[in-house]
Amino acid sequence: MDRRQMVVQRVGEYFGERVDDVLHMIRQDRQEMRGWQEPAHLRAAVRRTIREQGGSETVETTLTATTFDFGRAAGEPDRGQQREAMGQLLEIGANGFEKAIRKTPGDITPEEAFALECVLLLYGRPAVLVSDNSLAAVPPFWNLLEDQREDIEMAQRGVGRIELLGHPEYDWAGTGFLVSENLLMTTRRTAELFIENRGAAWQFRPGITTWMDYRSPYQCVASAGYRVRAVAGVHERYDLALFEVERPQVNGMAPTPLALAALPPERTEGRPVYLIGYPVRDARRNEPEPVTRIFRDVYNVKRVQPGELRGTFNFAEVQLLRHDCAPLGLTAGAPVIDLETQQVLGLQTCGRYLETSTAVPLYMLRDDPLLRRAGVTFAEATPQDRQSVADQLERLARTRYWGEARSAITSLYNRAYGNR
Repeated sequence: MDRRQMVVQRVGEYFGERVDDVLHMIRQDRQEMRGWQEPAHLRAAVRRTIREQGGSETVETTLTATTFDFGRAAGEPDRGQQREAMGQLLEIGANGFEKAIRKTPGDITPEEAFALECVLLLYGRPAVLVSDNSLAAVPPFWNLLEDQREDIEMAQRGVGRIELLGHPEYDWAGTGFLVSENLLMTTRRTAELFIENRGAAWQFRPGITTWMDYRSPYQCVASAGYRVRAVAGVHERYDLALFEVERPQVNGMAPTPLALAALPPERTEGRPVYLIGYPVRDARRNEPEPVTRIFRDVYNVKRVQPGELRGTFNFAEVQLLRHDCAPLGLTAGAPVIDLETQQVLGLQTCGRYLETSTAVPLYMLRDDPLLRRAGVTFAEATPQDRQSVADQLERLARTRYWGEARSAITSLYNRAYGNR
């Protein structure tokens, strides 16, 4: 498929019937960038822009050939220059967006196609930064994330980066998440960086120490982690591995294990979901270098990436889940979480730039022998069940016994998960 045709198709898939609203958002953000400061959701995604304007006659040269200097500290360009460069990107993207709405990909210029790809990544499928356990500002198109902010911020604490000490090539392997107090789940391909199959058993590679850092603030040194102490099992058919972990001895904010969905979602096409992980750029894939320069600060830190389910498909003898949460960067080992139920639907395995990603549907493994032996539990509560409990708690809150009940609930919660 031609690249311009691809971005036109993604505009329809990502924005649906709200294309006019999104175009208004883009133009409004462009207008605001003529003021003192760019909108928060843009500032969180693109931290710095261009050092100076190029002298070329074409905007493409201005936006792509000139170096986007995201790594500067001393001598950083003037804020007005940065805003104007980003504003130009939005303005050109808006022009391409209008042509995409009219479904005339042949009229989209190369610079408009490039800017439109950035618009898709800023508004349609953003990578929202997590810093100090808090979610950064989200674009208006994804107000659903803002509505679920508390639950998302709770869930992200159970997701971490698998760090490596003693590996000859890598400092870290990928993403993993807690499925119980002492069990970590990731992909088998991620695990193979630090374990190997010796006959009938999987063992750690000599000289490598591994732990899961779940509290990696943006651009800060890792400060907390679960030590990976044993291989609980590696699945024979699915790209999945489980590890026993040991929680830190001193910790005031212990993560909450994520709840795995015991039942498939009501629909596997168009259902809102999100992914929590650490995007990594893969130069072997088809991600354009200009886009990489703009979004360089997106990589290697914890991000929440929203999207939708895109159905299922069968590969050999296994069924896999598709979604479009991760169009920028690799996030193998990350959980794919239902935005409505806050239950994990899948384990991210692979994906490509601006294309659908693949995940292991964990609800299919509810009775899997490996997960049963390891003690992985699945959540069976439906939204109706949770609403019933919420209604009962509301009624209890109106009685004179609420003070005692609240104290008891808080104590039990803190004993189970640590202080929030």
